[in-house]
Amino acid sequence: MVKLTKAQEQYITNKWDHLDKKTITAQALARVFAVYPWTTRLFKNFNGRFAVGDPGVQAHADKVLKALNTAIEDLKSIETNFHDLSSKHQTIGVDTQNFKLLSQAFIVELALHDKKAFRPEEHEAVYKFFKLVTEALSSNYH
Repeated sequence: MVKLTKAQEQYITNKWDHLDKKTITAQALARVFAVYPWTTRLFKNFNGRFAVGDPGVQAHADKVLKALNTAIEDLKSIETNFHDLSSKHQTIGVDTQNFKLLSQAFIVELALHDKKAFRPEEHEAVYKFFKLVTEALSSNYH
């Protein structure tokens, strides 16, 4: 399992506090849906509307945002805190690769929004954070 250093934890927490979290989350979701269209298969209720401002994307962004807030509030217990969410995702048939794809989309969005300050150190911190989230979301899959 990946471990964040104290400096990385601090960066993640501080960065998250200063982000337009809802916008970044909706943009990351819309990017995944556009670049990897097969990820939309469980979202039939979106009626083929997968743009940032579409109601389904906004509603799902709220759910993802809530989970990420939980992760950032307790960086040491992500796997424990995501236990039920992992089970739910397995039950509805979410492919664990989708978690990785969304993580990568988040990194792209963060880099685009903070081009000057998104150096290799920041990228590493964000990458490790999302790796922890991905591992936690995949932990109950059999």
